[in-house]
This record gives sequence, C-alpha cells and structure tokens, in this order.
Amino acid sequence: MGSLDPSTIVLITLAGSFLLFVTDALRYDAVAILVVLILAGTGVLSAEDAFSGFASPAVVLVAAMYAFAAAIGRTGVTEIIGQKILGGERPSEARLAFRVVLVSGLLSSVLSNAAVVATLIPVLGTVARRAKIPVSRLLIPLSFGSLLGGLLTVIGTSKNIAVNGVIEHKGGVPFALFDFTIYGFCLLLIGALFFLGPGRKLLPKPRQRETLTEHFHVPKFVTEVLVEPSSDLINRTVGETGLVERFGITLLGIIRSEREPTLLAPGPYNRIRQNDVLMLQGESEAILRFREELRLKERRSVNVGEALLVADDVQLVEAVVPAASSLVGRSLSEASFRDTTHLNVLAISKHGETHPSKISDTQLEVGDSLLLQGHARDIHRVAESRELIVLVEHDVPDFGRKAMTAIAILGGVLLCAALTAIPISVAALGGALALVLTRCIRPDHVRQGIDWSVLILIGGMLALGKAFDEHGLSRVVADWMRGIGGVMDSPTFVLGLLMLTTMLLTQVINHITAAVIMTPVAMEIALQLGMSDRAFLMAVIVGAEFAFMSPVAHQANAMVMGPGDYRYRDFLRVGTPLSILLLIIATLLLPVFWPV
Repeated sequence: MGSLDPSTIVLITLAGSFLLFVTDALRYDAVAILVVLILAGTGVLSAEDAFSGFASPAVVLVAAMYAFAAAIGRTGVTEIIGQKILGGERPSEARLAFRVVLVSGLLSSVLSNAAVVATLIPVLGTVARRAKIPVSRLLIPLSFGSLLGGLLTVIGTSKNIAVNGVIEHKGGVPFALFDFTIYGFCLLLIGALFFLGPGRKLLPKPRQRETLTEHFHVPKFVTEVLVEPSSDLINRTVGETGLVERFGITLLGIIRSEREPTLLAPGPYNRIRQNDVLMLQGESEAILRFREELRLKERRSVNVGEALLVADDVQLVEAVVPAASSLVGRSLSEASFRDTTHLNVLAISKHGETHPSKISDTQLEVGDSLLLQGHARDIHRVAESRELIVLVEHDVPDFGRKAMTAIAILGGVLLCAALTAIPISVAALGGALALVLTRCIRPDHVRQGIDWSVLILIGGMLALGKAFDEHGLSRVVADWMRGIGGVMDSPTFVLGLLMLTTMLLTQVINHITAAVIMTPVAMEIALQLGMSDRAFLMAVIVGAEFAFMSPVAHQANAMVMGPGDYRYRDFLRVGTPLSILLLIIATLLLPVFWPV
C-alpha cells in the first residue's frame, strides 16, 4: 500500500470494512481494530491519532452509561416501571402497543436501548399472556420505540456520543444533553401513533400455536436407546460418558422402571444402570456412533413433547442472547455452557431458522434463541447472571434502597451535565463510581454489563472518520450532495438527502459507523452553504436512528426476532413505511427547530 496515496488507502479501508460488516465475516470490534492497524501501519494517521479514539471522552461516557444501565437493570427499576405502566388493567392491543413505544422510548433516553429491550422482553411476555395478546404484536413496537428514544438526549445512544466526539475533534460545538429533546419527542410520538393506527395492521399475525418443542423441531432429533447388560456404560456417571464432548449428544433424561420416576436433565454425577433407557438428542450419525462404540440398542424414535421433558423441578424455557452477553461470538462448547450452568440446550434459532443439530459448535450471535431444559434453580441462576434473557414469568422485584439510590445518582449526573460546565463524560464517570461506592452494583457486574465490543467499535470508527475527513473525502461527498441539492435549490432537500443516505447506510452497517462517517460530511455541507451545522448534524443523528428495515441493523431488532418469531420480511414490511413517514416529517421539522 506504500505506493498508494492516503485518500485511496482510506477508501479501500472504508470499502473493506463495509464489506466485512455486511457479510458478517468478522465481529465488528475486530473490524474496528483492523481499521486502526491499517491506518496507523500505512502512515495515513499517526499512531497517536489512530489510537486516540479509544481514550476519547465519548468512549468513557458510553462505558459509564453502561454501568448505569447495569445498575438500574439489576435493581429492577426498568422492570418495575414496565410492569406498573404496561401491566395494569387489560388495555386494547392498540393502546398497549402505543404505551410500549412511549415507555421503551422514554427509558432509552437515559439508558442503553439494548438494556431496555433486554429487560422489557420478559415483562411484555407476561403482559401479553395476561392480556391474551400475541407477543409478536408488541415486540417490534418495543424495539422501534427504544430506537426512537435515542433521539431524546445526547446520552440516549452510543451513536449520539460518538457524533459528539467527531464534532469536538473538528473544533465544533457538541450538542448539549437536552438540545434535541423536544424534536426527538415529536418523532417518538409519531412513531407511537403509527402503531396506534396503520402500523398495527402491518405487524405479523400470530403464527399457528406451537409448543416449544414443536417450534424448535426437537422431535426430529430425539431417540431412545437401551442400556443392555453388555454395555460399557453400566455404573458410569453421566459425566464420564463423554456424550457432549466426544459425540455432541445431549442426554435429556433417563427412563427407569415403572416404580421409579424418569430422571430428567440428569447431572454429571448421576449413574447409569443396566436396562436404563437414555433419551438422547443429536444428529443420527452421532447417535449411531455412540451406540456402536458403547454397545447400546436403539429402542425407538420418540415423538417427544413438552410433557415428556418437564417435571415438578425441571423446566423447558426459551432464552435469548442479549447484546452484552459473554456468549456472543462463542460456541457453547467454547463457553463450557453445560458444565457451568448444568442446563441442556436442545436447539438454537438464528434469524427465525431453527438449528437443532451441531448445537455445541454453533457460534452464538445477539438475538439467537436457545431452548433450555434444566432444573428451576439452574434456570433462575442463569437469568440472574444476565448472560441470557430467560422468557419465563417471575415476580416483580421490590423498589428498594438500591433502586432509589441508583435513580438519585443518575438524576444528579443529568443535572450536573445540564446546569454546570462539568463535561458530561466526567459527571457520568463520577456517577458510575458512586454506584459502586454506594453498593448499588458490584464492580464485577459493571464489567459484565459493559458491551466492550461497542467501545472498541467507537474507538476504531473515530479513527476512520478522522482519516476520512483529514484526507478530503468528506469534502468530495459534500460536493456531490450539494450538487444534487443545488439542482433543487433547496437546503431542506439536502437535509433530506443527507438523512436518507445515513439511514440507508445504517441498514447494512453498524449505526455508529454510518453516523461517524457522515458527520464530517454534514459539517462540510454546512460550511459550503454558509449555514449553521446544527440541522445538518441532526439529519445524520436522526438517519442513523432509523434502523427499522432489517433485524441486523441494530441489536435491539436482533434481540426481539426470536421471542417474536419474526422473519426478515416482517421488519421490512413494518419498518419501510415507518422509515418513509418519519424521514419526511423529520426533514420538514428540522428547519423549524434549527433554521437553515
């Protein structure tokens, strides 16, 4: 690359990162690190400039807000608010969808939208069952409302914070905490009204009622085998069989004589006896190899239903991989999931497609749904760990001292940022420390609650945005957009084009990347037109928030896909008209709030 000029290297790096984002060939934090290495290694940026993004106030602020989301989530504040507002009397489906959008939006204005969605998914599952409304009619409004909530405050989403970081680097004036709150609330209200009326008709109808085993196609992969007197398994513990490690097979239960109950979800120390019938789940080739090596006789294929897999203390539940889970990017075998949780994973659903085979080696992604079988205490422990969102009904926690303290500290940070000259990143970091010192949250829970991949992404994309701007590429794009707008002789048209471009980029790459790349372009257009940059910057912020048309455009969408039993086309059908409606209204409102 040494013979190439810097602008060409930046373009190649940008195109390559887009390709990696779209194909999902690498995790986006790995892409961000690769971008930084290329820019620094080729001399496009100095090492100091390339790595400065990782130490920027934007990264510190995002990390601090993750700490607040973790504290408020663990103290039950979000869950209590959701239950009180959404789970009262039995409202109509339309009114409930309207409330879901508003509640998720308002909560997401100060908390991570991924954390809000993760907390409210099980709440809405409970509310939907009580109101006899299919949960698929509520989860898309939940996700879209959380996205629109990011338009209420600067700290509403990490993308806003990243945009402020770019503005500060270019010597501009960053947005204050509540600069676009009224404008953002107008858009949130329009989104809520959309689901009160025409949007509700576009939501997917509930599919045929299925049990969890039917939904995850478990019966196709379950077989019973008999432990004969000659078998090598006799008197060995389940852990000694190597079922999962050697064969990739899950032992769902041990069926014994009529005098003894079936032993479901057996632990590693349960011993296998002569004439036991093992209920196995796995691929036919793996089960055949297991039978041949250990001299077992196939008894029959089982038409397994939920009644055969559950007991007084053994449950069958669905769980979703949230954004901040350590399972993201790892397989169950790599995470030693069975050993650490004592739970069986019967199937995995990805983007609406069920995978009951090769479960242990499947790499997990945000939004994947897992069908779990295990003892109630183990399921409760996994839910408490926040590694998975377990979709079961449970009691609402009490609003205790820790919850009140966490809210008070968050309020203090917001007041400090709004009324004093203290940088919001400093106030937020101080607030995060106060959460730990007042024991609202443990330090290890703070570390678990931070989505480190997002911090790495912001740092890497700030470097890419800096290179994009410093080598004149933002000026090239600005000239092109201004040229198109010049034909129409309308700054408002340019605003709409800028918002549309950012929105389309957001559907195929991370919303943070789209915003960071387009922010210097917005500032350059404003400079060329001799106008204030506020409206143009807001066009970027708003466009990057309209991630409605694809489940992979934002983590919030991915997380509701499994529980809502959605398909890609559901997001396209609901998200496209909402995006068009909001794009038109947001563009027309921009000059009202920030004259151009």
